[in-house]
This record gives sequence, structure tokens and C-alpha cells, in this order.
Amino acid sequence: MPYKTDEKLKNYLDTNQLHREQICLAILSLDKRFNNVRPRQPRGGADGGRDIEATYENGQLVYGAVGFINQANDSKEQKKRIKSKFKDDLYYAVNNKNKPSVFVFFTNLNFTTKEKNSLIEESKKFGIIYCDIFDRERLRIELDSSRGFSIRFQYLNIPLSVPEQKSFFTQWGNDIQSVISTGFYRTENVLNRLLFLQEVNNPIDNFTLSFEMDKTYLSEDIGHFRLFCILKSLNMALKIRSILFGNSDKSDRMREDVSEEHILMQPIGIKYGISGGQWNEYSDIANKAEEEEKYTRICSSSSVGRNEVKFLNISYNRDILLIPPYLSLKDIDDTFYIICLNKSLAQKIKAIHVYSNGYKLKEYHLSDFFIDYSEYTPNIPVKFFNKELDDPWVRIRPKMATSFHINFSNETPKRLFVSNLVTDSLEIHREK
Repeated sequence: MPYKTDEKLKNYLDTNQLHREQICLAILSLDKRFNNVRPRQPRGGADGGRDIEATYENGQLVYGAVGFINQANDSKEQKKRIKSKFKDDLYYAVNNKNKPSVFVFFTNLNFTTKEKNSLIEESKKFGIIYCDIFDRERLRIELDSSRGFSIRFQYLNIPLSVPEQKSFFTQWGNDIQSVISTGFYRTENVLNRLLFLQEVNNPIDNFTLSFEMDKTYLSEDIGHFRLFCILKSLNMALKIRSILFGNSDKSDRMREDVSEEHILMQPIGIKYGISGGQWNEYSDIANKAEEEEKYTRICSSSSVGRNEVKFLNISYNRDILLIPPYLSLKDIDDTFYIICLNKSLAQKIKAIHVYSNGYKLKEYHLSDFFIDYSEYTPNIPVKFFNKELDDPWVRIRPKMATSFHINFSNETPKRLFVSNLVTDSLEIHREK
């Protein structure tokens, strides 16, 4: 293999100045002493005696020149021509407006140590601090190393032997796998982002907060509970300033067609039933600063109780019977929300998961939020009795802000489902 590399360096790139410069640039990039290695004229043309520019280890400017010859045979005549080219390129380089401190020369001829030292001494006369000469043998050594196998294959079309493949992948296998994995990951992120930006215009089917308890509780340990979310700063073009939604015990609590006495008579506790409700606060844009919170009931629900509780969910759901326009997912971008609930329930929560339209929008853990115990009475149009209010209202707040914030520019929500391809049973018949 060394013989084959040496022979191809003599003549394989004859007349191909572009690839000559590119293979030298690639080899110089392998040397850790040189940084920011770049071509002077990557597609050919006048280069002022410098084919390559770089930075040496201490920040010195580097110029590099390429002096290949067709059908190299190391004759005295060829060496005389390349030595002359070395001096010409050196002269043009040092007389440039930005004079280099380092000069590197590449050739496909072999020079003796004495010949190289003579050229290096010549460079010092022009004020060059450091000069390096990559002759054919020096190039061959780099190309026949595991670092240079890929360069050799690309520019000299020399395949890797089995031992060379083993050596190559031993050194670079992990790096290659990392690059591939990173590339796929970035591509997947871009595709996920594009898909979300398309689906963000869809009407909201639901906006759900799922509260994860620090353990599984029996219903008796939960007892009375009330849990609500107020989402503010919505799309004012729809004249919806905010939405309110939440759940509590007593399955008929949020119904309008039952009396307060009836609700009072219902047993207390999550075990005996759950009620839900959602409200919109509409606003006149011109007078929104003077308005107080006035919620209009959108719907209410009743459901059976729970014997055990690990998660508690509250949702704002779109009623398909309502007349458009509807809130879309993009309408909740850059909005703020607060969570208000009874104190004993708040102390049992370890995480909050936020969902909408099959996407997970956010996830908060204990390290991300705290319980605000300051006195607070939310404007919620639901009747709670004195005994229930002995367990006072509190708020859950993020540690780094006054309220939770939805911002789709910072993060792409996680899509929780994959669309299935419809089966076409007629495909076989069409192919026939």
C-alpha cells in the first residue's frame, strides 16, 4: 500500500490543480498545530502566491503553496523547477499586505533533508519564523495513517485494506456514529418543529393540566378538593380575554339547574363524585382596562368519584356544538396562567404536566414551582361552603416568574401520537 500511495502521488492528480490543493489542505488540517485551515482560491484563479491560509499554534498567520509536477520522477530538472516555484511563491507571500510568519510548501517530489533545509534557510532570509515542507514521502506517511485513509480514498481512489478498515474504525468509529446520530436528531427536531407549526392553527380540542401526586392516595386522604386554572392574555381578536376551568368534589356543584341546598346535602369528598366547569371571560378591546373579571359559563360536567388518586386532571374542552370562531393552539402562545387550589391538595402535588391537542406542552417538577400561601380569594363563580374554605385557597407559582408561561418560540411541544397510514385493500387489484 505505501508503494501504491507513493506512485499515485507522482501522477494521479496530473493537471488537476483543484484536487491537488484540496488534498494538501486536508492533510494540513490533520496537523493540530494549524487551525482555521482554508483555501485561498477554492475554485482556482490568481492567489498571490498562496493556495492555503491558516493560523499557527500561537496565532501567527500561515500561507501555504502547492508545487506539484506532472509525472513526478525526482529528476534534477524537476527539482530545479519546484525549488524555483518555492522561491517565487515565498516572494509573493511575504510581499503581501499581510505578511505571514509561517510558510508551508507542498510538493509531490521527494527532497533530501539537505535540500529541505536549504529551502527553509531561504525562507528565513525573508523574515519567515517557521517554514515546513511536505514533500511526497511526508504526504505519503500522512495518507497511509488511519487519520489520512479517508483523504487518500477521496483524492487518490485507493481503497482501504481490511486491516486499514479495522484501524480506521477503531480510531474514528465512535466519532462517526456520534455525527450520524446528531445529524438524525437535528433533522428529526426540524421535522417535528415544522409539523407543530402546521398543526398549531388547529382549533383547541382540549387544554389539560394533569397534576401528579407524590404518591397514590386513598380518597379519604384527599377529601374535599378544588382545583382551577385561569389562562390569561388570549387572542383578543376573538374577544376572549381569559378562560377559567377546573374541578371540585360534589358532582352537582357546578350545575346551574340545582339548588344550593341540594349541593350542600351532597357528601363531601372526591370519593362521592367530581364536578367540572369551564368559563370564558369576554372583553371589549377598547374598554378592557376598566372591566372586572366577568366569566360566562360555557359548560359543566358531573362524574363518578375516585377511590384512589395518583393523578388529577382539569381540562378546557371545545364543545363541537358551539359556533365558530374557536380558540386555536396558536392563540394560547405567549399566554400566562395561574393555578389556584386548596392548601391540603397543593401539598400533595409533585409534578404538573400540560397537554393540548395531542401535544405535551410543558412539564414542571417540584424544583420548578412553589406553593404561595399568601391570602388569596380567586374570582371563581362557584359556591364553596365555610367548612370547605377552612382549607384555604393557595396558588402554585413557578420559581422563576410570577405565573406560568406558554411560549412556543423557546420549545417545540412533544407530539404524543403517530398518524397511521390508511390501508388500501384495492391496491392489489389496481396493480393487476
